[in-house]
Amino acid sequence: MNDNQGSTPSPPDTSSLNPVLRDSLAEGRPRYFRASGGAARGKSGREDTEKFADDLMILQECALLVGERLEMNAVSHAIIYDGGNACAFQFDQNSNPANPELVGALVNRRIPMRELLNGLKEYINQR
Repeated sequence: MNDNQGSTPSPPDTSSLNPVLRDSLAEGRPRYFRASGGAARGKSGREDTEKFADDLMILQECALLVGERLEMNAVSHAIIYDGGNACAFQFDQNSNPANPELVGALVNRRIPMRELLNGLKEYINQR
């Protein structure tokens, strides 16, 4: 007989995670990032920042394709929902036009689009 039969699985050990990432995952809060010149920066650890950078590349490529299809010059923001997760980016209108920055977010829940975009705007204005 299996000793685990009928028992509920224990939650994953998150003690080794970056504290910002751990708290954000537990509370379903977005993790925010800045990106420019091919580099992304965030406070939730290297692995999470790399995940954001990978998702950002895909999201930007999709945004460019949609922008071209709609005959727009540029897409200023985009959001993608992947299962129970969301990823978004928005160009920082306060950044240097010669070296534009963008801000982005990852969140482990299906957050309403307006809430996510408002969070990005607040993050931009904190600077």
